This record gives sequence, C-alpha cells and structure tokens, in this order.
Amino acid sequence: MKRFFDNSLPLLNPVDIVEAFTGRSKKELVLPERAVIVFDTGDLRRLIQKTGAEIVGQWSRFRPVYRVPQRGVVIIRSYVGGPNVAALVEELSPFGVTEFILYGYCGAIHNELQIGDLIISNGALREDGVSYHYLKDQADIVYSDWAGAWLLQARRKGFHEGLVWSCDAIYRETVNKIERYRKLGILAVEMEVASLYAVCAFRGLKGIAFLVVSDVFSDGAWKGGFHTEALKKGVQELTDFLLEEVIR
Repeated sequence: MKRFFDNSLPLLNPVDIVEAFTGRSKKELVLPERAVIVFDTGDLRRLIQKTGAEIVGQWSRFRPVYRVPQRGVVIIRSYVGGPNVAALVEELSPFGVTEFILYGYCGAIHNELQIGDLIISNGALREDGVSYHYLKDQADIVYSDWAGAWLLQARRKGFHEGLVWSCDAIYRETVNKIERYRKLGILAVEMEVASLYAVCAFRGLKGIAFLVVSDVFSDGAWKGGFHTEALKKGVQELTDFLLEEVIR
C-alpha cells in the first residue's frame, strides 16, 4: 500500500478548485477555524435550528456551508465515505479551518456496546483507501493527536473511548474480521475516521470523531437500529454534546 504515497506536488490545488466553482477570490472565502461535519440531513437541520447558523453565500455555488453567528464555527454536510470527507477537509482548510469535528454513525462490534451508545475515537484501523495516499507510514492504525483534549468532556457524558475500524467495503465486513478485531478491542466499524485523521495528520490540522452506534454485530449476526428510540436518544445526546462543548 505504501506505493500510493507520493510526496511530489499534486496537479489539482483545492484553492483553485474552490475559486473556480464559486467564482470568488480566496479573500472572499475566508472561514472560521472550526468545522463540524455531519452526514445526515436531519442532524444538519437540527444543528442549524439550534444554533441559528446561516448559509455562507460566497460558498453556496460549490458547497452549502453554514456559519454559526458569534462563534468561530461552521457546519457542513458531507456525503458518506472517506474520499468525500478528505476532499472536504482539503477544500475548507486553505480558507481558515484548522479544526474538524466529525459527527458520525457506526456499527458496534464490541460486545459491551449497544444501539445509541456514544464513542470518541482516538484512532482508526486503516482499511480505507484514502489514508494510504496521505501517510508514508504503513502502520495499521492512524491516531488523532487531538483526542486527548476531548477526553474529560467525553467521559463526563458517558462516551466510550477507543479505536474504530474504517472500512470502505461495507459488504465485506466479514465474520472472521469482526471476530478478530473484536478480540483486539476495536469498538466499531465505520467508513470515514481513518481518512479524516490521515488528511489532518498530513496537513497539520486537528481532527476528532464523535460517533453514535446505529447498528450492532453480535453472535455472527447484524442488527439495525435506525428507527429505534435508543438511537434517537443517542443522537439527541450527541447533538447536545456538540452544542455544549463544540459549538459554544
């Protein structure tokens, strides 16, 4: 996998791309230092309503970015998958964003986790594709250097702390892998965290992922919890945490 890493200059520059699509100059596109990334339209809508965030007109031709009044925070929705999150980080960071908070979902593989539980991910097992383009290091796990700054707040709210497994191929999350990674203490599987942490490490940015368990793998079977009261409760708890600790 190391062959994917190449430290020569890329031909595509995110500043050029953003300026081309927005029709604006870099000076007009400046953003605050912190961005909250969500995937679900309902989560985006709730955060906008709770914070009074307003769309940043200069960005609207390219990406809908919402700025929270009187706060150094923007909220933005990403499509699922590591490549989409990586592109978003690349495109926002040249315009002032240095801190990226991911509000995501995951499937629990650890036996102690249930639907609606919350996780702070201090690192991710790299079964994505993106991270191998950004990190020369072939280590199996990429860590967040920013996780320690959030542990106290997360523990107070009952978050589980640990590693997740970032896998691009959701239909190749096999029985043997799940059992092996469970024994290694990995908490859950998702699609984006390794990519986020790799891009942030490469660019010298801060990144942290907060996740809610939406489904579980247990006893060789999968159980979805997407319309359960337990998940609704977990989503509300994670939303409240972001409003109290992240967007303040």
